[in-house]
Amino acid sequence: MTVRKAPTSPLRPSRRQLLRLGAVSALGVAWPALTLRAQPSGPDVLVLGAGLAGLSAALRLEERGARVQVIEAAHRVGGRIHTLDDLPGRPETGGTQIGTGYVRTMAMVQRLGLSLEPNARSPLFGDDKLVLFVAGRRYTLAEWARADANPMPEPLRAMPPDRALSRLVLQGLGGRNPLAGVEAWRDPVHSALDLPLSAWLREKLALSDAALALLDANVALGDTLAETSLLNQLYSQANLTELLKTPGPVQNVVGGNSRLPEAMAKALRGRLSSGYRAGSLLDEPQGIQVTAFRTRAPGGAVMKSIRFAVFAARACICTLPLPALRKVRVEPGLPAPLARAVASLPYARITQLHLEVRRRFWEADGSSPFLWSDGPLERIFPQDRAGNGQPPTLTVWVNGAGTASWDALGDPVAQDRIDDVLADIWSGARGATRLLHRTAWHREPESGGAWANWAPGQVTDFGAALAQPHGRIHFAGEHTGTGLRGIEAAIASGERAADAVLARL
Repeated sequence: MTVRKAPTSPLRPSRRQLLRLGAVSALGVAWPALTLRAQPSGPDVLVLGAGLAGLSAALRLEERGARVQVIEAAHRVGGRIHTLDDLPGRPETGGTQIGTGYVRTMAMVQRLGLSLEPNARSPLFGDDKLVLFVAGRRYTLAEWARADANPMPEPLRAMPPDRALSRLVLQGLGGRNPLAGVEAWRDPVHSALDLPLSAWLREKLALSDAALALLDANVALGDTLAETSLLNQLYSQANLTELLKTPGPVQNVVGGNSRLPEAMAKALRGRLSSGYRAGSLLDEPQGIQVTAFRTRAPGGAVMKSIRFAVFAARACICTLPLPALRKVRVEPGLPAPLARAVASLPYARITQLHLEVRRRFWEADGSSPFLWSDGPLERIFPQDRAGNGQPPTLTVWVNGAGTASWDALGDPVAQDRIDDVLADIWSGARGATRLLHRTAWHREPESGGAWANWAPGQVTDFGAALAQPHGRIHFAGEHTGTGLRGIEAAIASGERAADAVLARL
């Protein structure tokens, strides 16, 4: 394929663009010194977003001879892949694991000269080490199976409630996932399953209110079971089944998973403009135009002026998560199903509290810091990559509705609350940890959440619309994936969108 060279003349802002910028100012943002900049020679394709989807799309385009420019709002690459390099043990805040079934991810790792390492098997993980803290009382898993307070039906009393959920779903369906494979979740034949999970569980299995409340304690695919689609739950379970078909350990990139997007960005031949947040995305007769404004680097001084840039190309691949895309003016307006998706598709609310281990408080009673709870800490995962039972940090993982109570607290108050809750579970835990870092993806303007959470009815309504192009604007990102989820979905979606653009250049 031969790609025609883009025009090299500087792009002059139109009156229409200036009016749009004025409209943004009218919304309460002051632009004291307006500077419009254009590239001296335009690329063939603009890629919005330097996460895995955007970077994989850009690399694919460049392989086939296209000229690419990537525009990223943040001042780092990777999107929701972020290794906390300045914390002990380098914990991951997103894209935490690479499964052996992630063939595109592993191919990209190999292509860029990186290496994978298996996560060591920690003595702190395992059913015999799990601590449950339910309704203010601590249990081992064996004790929980016999507890009067356990509302789960047999034979699910002997497992943590989050694991029992998938078993209950299959039980209600006669023991079999109706999705023939991981890609079947968007098939219209399954639309009857696109309904609230809580109501379905109550109807099919006659679960008690106590059992449903426990299942609701830290839901991953919606803020609550009522806001979780049964079809999305089945997709998640099919995803896990598919991954288990390829034996092998869970892995991470040597040095941290952020090394992957960093290496992808380094391999680009075209320009990567970081610190520019798109404000408008226009598909006009002369081509694609993106107007973006400069964002402040973390810890940087407050800018006295805000500089604009206008980027132009023949096509665009937009990989922005939908909460970020909601803030972008797109013209012509999006078709109705896609517009509904952008406006309403919820994203997972996840708050992580990364704690330094100052004293291994769990050793006093021979337990582990591996926790499942219906209390405010919800789940704790020891970051024990060395596998020696001496994790330098713990990650508290709070899902959905439970995030709000943590997000409202400043660090000193949050530290006091952590000490109080840990001391309720382990008597010697007070003062044994120190809050080092908090991550709340739903509060990040570039992401708006950890991943797309399909609410009841949404797969049926607009599931097929997200990957469809809109004129010369194409879409990618994990939310557009049809196969495996997460990291693999992001890379696969970028390659798909790149191929679609190449076919039209």
